[in-house]
Amino acid sequence: MATKKPASKPAQSKKEFKKELAGKIESALTELKNTLGEKEFQHRVKKATKVLGHGLHNKQIAAGNNGTPGNSKKTPSKKIKGLKKAKSNQKETAV
Repeated sequence: MATKKPASKPAQSKKEFKKELAGKIESALTELKNTLGEKEFQHRVKKATKVLGHGLHNKQIAAGNNGTPGNSKKTPSKKIKGLKKAKSNQKETAV
């Protein structure tokens, strides 16, 4: 009675992820290619890919490589909660 795990795709490398993202950006912004010129357009696509993809690759892997990012909502630490209380108390006493 062996149980089989569903076959999952191997994790995509960051380089492949960036290439895929750049392809999607290029296809969405084809009219800009004529306006800017090929070289400038490729330069800006590369920058946009870097900015938009920052951290997404890691979230995609953590979520199980299904394309949806994981839970990115973080709870504040106790230290931050204490600082917020102290600031609100200072405002109340100052009034």
